[in-house]
Amino acid sequence: MKKGIFIVIDGIDGSGKSETVKMLHNYLFSRNKKYSLLTTREPTNGIYGKQIREMLRKEKNPLSSSKNLMELFVKDRREHLKNVIGPFLKKSNKHELNIVLCDRYYYSTIAFQGAQGLDTKDIISRNTPFRKPDIAFILDVEPSIALERIEYRKKEKFEQLEFMKGIRQNFLKLPRLLSDNIKIIDSSKPLRIVFENVKKEVDKIV
Repeated sequence: MKKGIFIVIDGIDGSGKSETVKMLHNYLFSRNKKYSLLTTREPTNGIYGKQIREMLRKEKNPLSSSKNLMELFVKDRREHLKNVIGPFLKKSNKHELNIVLCDRYYYSTIAFQGAQGLDTKDIISRNTPFRKPDIAFILDVEPSIALERIEYRKKEKFEQLEFMKGIRQNFLKLPRLLSDNIKIIDSSKPLRIVFENVKKEVDKIV
């Protein structure tokens, strides 16, 4: 039996991550009684995650606090893996397959803090010690469409069109920069089609 399966859904704000995570959770939950599921996200609700959320809410300049944010993301991720993701995956046994679904991971740090001007190689080297997901999905959509989807909510510092274009390009470069199992999914399509494309790939590994 596998020692748990770690799945990540990532992409720019408004790409449909949260809805896709929910649909995937419901699908896996109904598919097999032996699956035990944990849905989580980054930044977390831990001490460092809360600091990150506060900064994203209060600051307006998308280029500010790049180094500080990266340090906080790394600390938050280390805690997340040590206290939540790692212990849950280790509980997998021949009677139960534990699956973690994570909304955002180090792909976001590479894409966002890279767009803030930090050196991509440095960001990658800070995150390579962390556990690689079994599969990671990058939901790709034009930033203008993404912004239309989230226009109902209060904007955070990174939710600005030109800046988001840079983030998107960074996400699209990830398969060339990392040896991770990354699938780019066109999320400009209706959600059910996006989910079908994700499900097809998940079915191959679960």
